[in-house]
Amino acid sequence: MWLYKRKQKDKETGNKITVSDKVAGKIAGFGIKLQQLFAEKMNRVFMKTDFKRLKLILILFCISAGGYSIYLVANSIISPDNSQKDFEIQQMDVPKHFNKTGDEELAPEAYVDEETWLQIKQFRNYMDSLKQKARNEYDSILQARPGLMDSVQMLEQIYLSQKQK
Repeated sequence: MWLYKRKQKDKETGNKITVSDKVAGKIAGFGIKLQQLFAEKMNRVFMKTDFKRLKLILILFCISAGGYSIYLVANSIISPDNSQKDFEIQQMDVPKHFNKTGDEELAPEAYVDEETWLQIKQFRNYMDSLKQKARNEYDSILQARPGLMDSVQMLEQIYLSQKQK
């Protein structure tokens, strides 16, 4: 029954469990189980140890880990320059078209001829007259075609930029 309830909850929330989610869940569950086993094993090992011995082990661990960290820091500062060849800063290879969006290739093909310009101009005048006289029709057209006037404006800009060249 618990399996059915989980599927039902997923259907209610609309979540789809994919294969990758299932695999990730299995891996995470395995990691947690491994941590629990390690914790239980360490608990069994140190359960029989008295308090003074635990303190001594902790102090030895801290001294050894701290000493090794100090050694690494000191070695990196004091070591001669010829041993620093392990890390070398190199220039990164950047793809040729990394910062290009693709719009650059479309721009030369965008061309508005004189006939289209006249039609755009007439349409702009028609829409302006609707805006002033029949506001309801104007609003219904814009609601049905939300990007219409933006497209008209873009075509006008293309035509005007052609005239400047």
